[in-house]
Amino acid sequence: MLELLKRLEEQTQQEDNSLLCDQDESDSDSDDLVSRFAGVNISSASSDELLRLMTKEEIDRFFNALRDPTSQLAQQLLSSEELQSVRREPWWEVSLEGSSSASTRYGPQPALMEVPRNLIKRQASSPSLIYNVCAVLVAYAFATRHLSLSPLSSAENDAQDEAEARRIISRVAPFLVTRQSQVLYLTLGSAITDVWSRFDRGIVGAESLSVLLHDLSVIARPKLVVAASSDNSTLSDHRSVTLLAALSDLSRLFAPQSIGVPSHIQMKLRFYAAQVLSTPQLVLRALANELEDYSRALKAEAGSVMNNPSLQEKKLDDSQPKPASNPDITINGRSLGPSIEDL
Repeated sequence: MLELLKRLEEQTQQEDNSLLCDQDESDSDSDDLVSRFAGVNISSASSDELLRLMTKEEIDRFFNALRDPTSQLAQQLLSSEELQSVRREPWWEVSLEGSSSASTRYGPQPALMEVPRNLIKRQASSPSLIYNVCAVLVAYAFATRHLSLSPLSSAENDAQDEAEARRIISRVAPFLVTRQSQVLYLTLGSAITDVWSRFDRGIVGAESLSVLLHDLSVIARPKLVVAASSDNSTLSDHRSVTLLAALSDLSRLFAPQSIGVPSHIQMKLRFYAAQVLSTPQLVLRALANELEDYSRALKAEAGSVMNNPSLQEKKLDDSQPKPASNPDITINGRSLGPSIEDL
């Protein structure tokens, strides 16, 4: 963390002044940064403690870099050896890499939770919750990337990071943590729009949401090939094992302190898993295609703004919707609305 802040200070000095004229001042600022953090255990200090030691200018530059991960400053921070040594790419991307030599960059696939068979049978006649599952997993994908934790429930994770992951998901998908919530999304569009509006303003623009929806399409897409002997008798053999693993990771993240006593959040996630297991694979594959189409449309929208000089003053973050009532969100609906292509 300290090394990242020093890089931030040095980069700003280079942008504002010539290297020759600013060498002494840059060294002085770096020394000042080191002196402020002297005696602080960076690995155990909270984010609030670290922010109190930073100047307002340093805080502004740091968060501006986070908001624009494509900027030169952000790329330099992300390329830090210190950050790379602890950074984990999303576990669901390991199958896309096609190389086992790079597997150490990714976290392991989360262990699967148990789903009672009688719960799966009851789902057949229940209202579809598949768009609710999508809403939860948009928040899940964001927390994974934002915190560089993969999986979120790994025993190696810092307790403060896990608490932040729970905070993010609870804010973006409040119906998951509300005990008696009966929110039901009738369309994919309504689920995405509602979740998008709940992110902190300016954090997730159209391009960032495009990445998250691509993540979700990968997670939701059933496997085309499974073991020859597989009859889906165990969850690890199921074609939707990636989707089940994501829900299992969330269940473990929200596990209560009392071992063996499931929380209402875990019970709800188990219910979602049963919904996935009772949903035809053709429906899940169509959902993955719908998510990928939505992702590409948002990416194209973001690209058109960046490439059009007359629109460059319009920030992509401005496209983030504001929270509002939506006719495609109900608490007692029993039929699915149109797909995103029909909206």
